Amino acid sequence: MPAQAQVTYRTLDYGTTGTFLTGIRGDNIVGNYVVPSTTDTGGLLFDLRTNTWTALPVATPNGANFPGASSSSPYGPSVGSQTGILRAVGSYKTPGSAFDHSYLYDGAAAPGQQIRLLDFPSAPGAPTLNTITHSTFGNQVVGNYDTQIKTGNALVYNIATGTYTTNNMPGAVSTTAYGVWGDKIAGGYAMAGPGGGVGFEHGYIYDQTTATWATYDHPGAIVTHLEGITGAGRSGEYNMVADWVTPDGVVHAGVLHVDALGIPTWYEINIPGAAVVSSNSAYGDKVVGVYTMPGSTGSNGYVATIPGIYNPIRNTGALMSSATNAAALSGRKGDDIVNSGTVRVSGNGGVGIRGETYGVLTNAGTVVATGVVGAAVEMHGLYGTLLNYGTLQAAVVADALRTGPDSFGSMIVNTGIIDGRIAATAGPDKRFENSGWIGVTGTGIPVTHLISGTFVQTAAGTLALRVGSSGNDALGVTGVARLAGTQLSVIQPNSGLSNAYTLVAATGGYTGRFDTLSTVGLPSFVTASLGYGPNTVTLNLVSGIAQVGGLARNQAAVGGGIDAMFNNGGGLTDGLGALYGLPASQLPLALGALSGEIYAALPSTLHTESGLVREAILGRLRGSVASLAPAGDPSAPRMLDPAVFGLWGQGFGAWGRSGSDGNASTVERRTGGFIIGADALASVGPLPSGIRFGAAGGYLTTDVDVDRLLSHGATSSVFGALYAGTEIGRLRLSAGALYLGSQFKTNRAIQTGVFSDYGSARQDASSLQAFGEAGYAMLAGRGMLGSLAYTAAVEPFVNAAAIRIHADGFSESGGSAALAGYARTYDIGTATVGARFVARLGAPAAPGVAEPFVVRASIGWRAAFGDVDPATLLAFRSALLSPGALTPFAVSSVPIDRGAMAADVGLDWQVSNAITLGVSYAAQAGSNATDQALKGKLEVRF
Repeated sequence: MPAQAQVTYRTLDYGTTGTFLTGIRGDNIVGNYVVPSTTDTGGLLFDLRTNTWTALPVATPNGANFPGASSSSPYGPSVGSQTGILRAVGSYKTPGSAFDHSYLYDGAAAPGQQIRLLDFPSAPGAPTLNTITHSTFGNQVVGNYDTQIKTGNALVYNIATGTYTTNNMPGAVSTTAYGVWGDKIAGGYAMAGPGGGVGFEHGYIYDQTTATWATYDHPGAIVTHLEGITGAGRSGEYNMVADWVTPDGVVHAGVLHVDALGIPTWYEINIPGAAVVSSNSAYGDKVVGVYTMPGSTGSNGYVATIPGIYNPIRNTGALMSSATNAAALSGRKGDDIVNSGTVRVSGNGGVGIRGETYGVLTNAGTVVATGVVGAAVEMHGLYGTLLNYGTLQAAVVADALRTGPDSFGSMIVNTGIIDGRIAATAGPDKRFENSGWIGVTGTGIPVTHLISGTFVQTAAGTLALRVGSSGNDALGVTGVARLAGTQLSVIQPNSGLSNAYTLVAATGGYTGRFDTLSTVGLPSFVTASLGYGPNTVTLNLVSGIAQVGGLARNQAAVGGGIDAMFNNGGGLTDGLGALYGLPASQLPLALGALSGEIYAALPSTLHTESGLVREAILGRLRGSVASLAPAGDPSAPRMLDPAVFGLWGQGFGAWGRSGSDGNASTVERRTGGFIIGADALASVGPLPSGIRFGAAGGYLTTDVDVDRLLSHGATSSVFGALYAGTEIGRLRLSAGALYLGSQFKTNRAIQTGVFSDYGSARQDASSLQAFGEAGYAMLAGRGMLGSLAYTAAVEPFVNAAAIRIHADGFSESGGSAALAGYARTYDIGTATVGARFVARLGAPAAPGVAEPFVVRASIGWRAAFGDVDPATLLAFRSALLSPGALTPFAVSSVPIDRGAMAADVGLDWQVSNAITLGVSYAAQAGSNATDQALKGKLEVRF
């Protein structure tokens, strides 16, 4: 027997009323305490890692910690946490009853279904009085029941089938079962004693595989009782906690170690000063039980550490292997493996730690697999256990954890890190608890963790799944899942995102929900939530680009279109999806580049073009100071050209700039074109001056540049017009109608900072205009300026125009940023109020002969109304393929100024009575825009 100095003790009490520890597995110790002011007990669970007590199976107001019970006590626990895959058995009593009933607690079961009542079925004439279950392993529970108080019967309960079996030692009058590990059951039995009574008890191990019994009695003891059994670290070796009584009546406690040859070694536990010591359960090198001190009526729980009783395969250093299809650490049936060092395997098919039937793998270090189809941990056989406190890591070509096809009932508890794919579908009936971190670090192809059986994530657990344009990591459970803890999504948005990802799928459904959702790398303008279906949990993303602060109106509009594509069309995984890799601060520039503002400049461009044609026609109708009226008002100048027929033409070049209004970018325009007209003066009886009727046509082209957005457009326009004018005394009236047909060719270089695109389009458009002008001419003077004669007039005037512009729809060529435009109609009106000065100059001429030079100038205030902010309606062309995602957005160019000063100056030279040449300059200036034009004209009269 080892020297007792090697054994260390720790008293473990809950309160001061008495503590009785009954079982240990992994980090779990179970027992009971005496409820204060009573003789009843309440169930307890102690976590060795956190040093915390909790009620087991459930806290009750009376302290019994079992619903409806007056007293309870749990016994053998399994590994795992109380809210994870912990199983524990125990007994309880109800008020007014002297008999015990049993239960099985399963933390992985659905809420409200975690406690299963266990009472051995009564037989006719032999009702069951007490049922007390003591231990559980795999799908078995062992314990005792009795039909008479003095003798017991060993029971085996199958959790999967819900069936009970009596398992008594042949020939024994009483058998008890206190422990089960693998295929071994331990307990005590008694044969018939003198006079037919019950004799002294013996300890036994029953082998379920061979159906054989082995008796173990402590040397020199008259009574030996085995309280439980657990693996001793190596194949075929076991530790049984034992109590024995020597002939002097002294009770002893300790551990029976049986090696692979069946040779027993007894370790006694002597707590200094204790009156009585009892050992109840062992795991590894630890034993739990109870002791009393002399003169004390209460009990104390203890944990004893006994070196030498546990001998697993250990690694404490750095172990490296490049072997193919080999394991760095491997065990046989029943071998435990403990790693507190580092294991690295790089060979193809290389395995860091390989476990077999009943073996417990404990990792507190680091295990890394990088070889093709390698694995950090691989589990085989029946009811193997993995306790991961450290790190399991695998490259994308390997598995962090997997099970073999021969595995069954594997128990996996992760409180550390599993970094890599989990492939635990081979072999049924697994129980997997995540109280640590599961995920895949770094970038790479998505992985799906696969688990068959029961998966439980506790509140301490984190499931980290990456999502991105190429898909997402996921957890697939062939069975039932129970959810809590954190769902952590690591977003990889550099090339886009979908708006929904299936993160968890469980064929048998799930209970609970994740306590929190945390995201890493998710753009600030995307919100995430979890959706819960009958069998799946999804990550749902909602794009809110349009709500980002600091966006201009156009940028927000484009953002809204992208949001709709993302939210209603399944997300954006390429092209435009690259925007989701941008920080919010870089979105304004990117959205501006996508906006297609150049298309919104078309209405104002056509408005400017039609204004040039209108002014040319009105200029023709104004004529010049031709003569004095021969009768009537001698001071009234005659403005209308008196020639019967006239041919005229005008060529012009114009340029303009509309500065940014804080929303749209600056637009620059350059226009060139010509107009040719012909008219005739017709006599109309009531109108002494007659009416001049005419028609005109021509061609215009305008280059439109939005340099900041790398956008260019050009119009090609042909037009035709009808016009008429007359004079009634001093009053001059002019009117006309104009139709202009245009084609707008555009090209855009789209640079967002994360992707580039190029778009081009052709768009047809037209404008229809009606216009008129009224002026009141007054003679300003006539006389000589030195040697020059002059005739001058001043004419206040007002003109107005109504313009309807129609832009057809279009489809832009290009990539994912290509736009489609909708047909729209714009109604714009203008009105100008001003005054015009006209003077003829030249050498004194004969009476009735006009001076050859005409100087003209005007100034006025021009107002615009109607659709002066002519937004165009656009959509991303790719959205047209998904109607649910289609949300057109309105984009504006710089608006037409509602008010502007307009002025022009000109000089005409009447070469002869038939021919006049002229040149003029016009300008308009408003709050945003300036336009200038230089014109030349030719008139022929006959």
